[in-house]
Amino acid sequence: MIEVDEDDGEVYIHIPSPKLSSYAITYSFKAPFPTPEVLFEKEEAEDEAEDEEPDGKSTQQKVHPYQETQGPEIMFNAGISGTLRRNFRQMQFQLDSGETVMRAVPLPLLIAGRDIHLGAGVSQRFGDLASMKGILAKRPFAFLQDSAFALNAALLPTPLLQATIAKAVQPIPGTKPFQVNTSAIITNSLLKTPPILALQVTKEIGERKQAFCSWSSGTIQWPKVLRVLFTPIANLDLDTESAMSMYAFTQPSQFQLGFLSFPKQTGNTIVIGDDEDEANGEEDEAEAEFRQIRRKARSEANAAESWEAVVTASPQDAGLSFTYARNIFTGKAASKLARSEWSSEGHYSLPPASEPRSVRVEVRSTVNMDLSLAWNISGTRRVGRFTHMGFGVGVQGGLGLVMTASWSRLGQRINLPIAVCPMDVVNADAAALAVICPWVAYCAVEFGYIRRRERRQRRRAIARRQKQLKRLIPKKKAESQQAIELMAEQVHRRQAREEEKGGLVITKAEYGHYPLKKGANDNAEDSEIADVTIPVAALVDHGQLVITKDTVKFQILGFYDPAPLLPKKLKIWYTYRGKEHFVEVNDSEGIACPMRTHLLG
Repeated sequence: MIEVDEDDGEVYIHIPSPKLSSYAITYSFKAPFPTPEVLFEKEEAEDEAEDEEPDGKSTQQKVHPYQETQGPEIMFNAGISGTLRRNFRQMQFQLDSGETVMRAVPLPLLIAGRDIHLGAGVSQRFGDLASMKGILAKRPFAFLQDSAFALNAALLPTPLLQATIAKAVQPIPGTKPFQVNTSAIITNSLLKTPPILALQVTKEIGERKQAFCSWSSGTIQWPKVLRVLFTPIANLDLDTESAMSMYAFTQPSQFQLGFLSFPKQTGNTIVIGDDEDEANGEEDEAEAEFRQIRRKARSEANAAESWEAVVTASPQDAGLSFTYARNIFTGKAASKLARSEWSSEGHYSLPPASEPRSVRVEVRSTVNMDLSLAWNISGTRRVGRFTHMGFGVGVQGGLGLVMTASWSRLGQRINLPIAVCPMDVVNADAAALAVICPWVAYCAVEFGYIRRRERRQRRRAIARRQKQLKRLIPKKKAESQQAIELMAEQVHRRQAREEEKGGLVITKAEYGHYPLKKGANDNAEDSEIADVTIPVAALVDHGQLVITKDTVKFQILGFYDPAPLLPKKLKIWYTYRGKEHFVEVNDSEGIACPMRTHLLG
């Protein structure tokens, strides 16, 4: 906790000893709702009777349209939460010296159950009811077509019954429908208060954007007109004793209007080949524009921006809340994905090059009618396959400036709030320090240790694979030379015919890794280049050479991989109609010859 002494101008930091203060245990499970046929074991008998005809032949069982929809489900939930307290008892002790002292003796830990809940719910989704026969195909039950219904009941802490209906309403054919949710909650006797009614309407107003409007009646009394009208039959008035007994379960009426923007899904974005696109020097305007749009779509998907603005009004208070969230520290992997892995004999695959794990930053701010401001900045990062850890800083009205550490895994969540300083001493300097210090510490760990370690491990893995693959290069080279010797005579005859008629003649072809910077001591043996003139010439057909971009070049007959797990290029020198041409492509690019752009001079 931080204390500021304004007189001396000093700041004191106290670290209290942690202790358990509260607990919460919740359990729930879902199961299919038992139908009368299952309860009375009639389903199996009917199935056996329908599966066989009188002549003994099996027939296909007809499925009713209603059975094609999702059947009813029932969910049970139970839980208890409360506080943990330790009481002390004053006891008198007599020392050896004869002196009597009073000491506070700790008693066993006391568990107080503050909130106990027990209940169950049934849900049912209705599909196409138009083709059905029976009561569901008639009014008013036909209104349930393409809708969902849920009924929840609770016994503890107070008897409660809630019914909810959700349906898509399309006033004008061809337009996007309105999602309408209506619910009614009965928490007290209907002779005391009417049920709590709620209505929410959601409309999609754009791509991944929605607007919603919700209203709740809250706990109110019956209108005076109805109380007077039903006086001879029942007393609908709420007396003082009943009002005090239900005070803890009352809800205020509320109205909300808000706008939502959902993040863009990464799965719908094409992201393959972005690294190779940047390396291409020659591209037409259409391809350049397409790649720019693709990179922009990928950056938007990685950022996953979302925001929410909600205006809330109730008889007690009103305010405006705004929430903005996005992913930061997203980017490309520490090393590019190597596409030159042998997929035949001697294949050694690399571990996947995972992208840096991003941090989900969420900023929340609320302004009330009295101009009081509450804000919270939190960041969450995935540290395991199903585990997330987070840290947040914010101002809460009752606790002041609070830091919160969170941990979640498979639906289990633990929050540890830490009060930094009380509300009366919170200022801009304390809030800035509470935000900047954890942020700088995380950046130092992320970029100074975590990412450097991942790059180092990746480089070591690539080096180990390269050593294993280089041992097989002599064997692959010998197989390539054997294939070249078998096809050389036929290829020479075909090239001679092409040269006679002025067609496509391959004069030289090389495939391998070309370093960006060559030293003075580099020679041809260390350049990791293979002569593939004969294999490329064998691909010439009717004066044309076509190698698609999906073709793995080192798997072409006569090729081999001279530089495993390194980027390679294919260079071709050829003549067409007596003029010299040259083309150079990467491993992931295609080739089409002859072309006027390949002409030299």
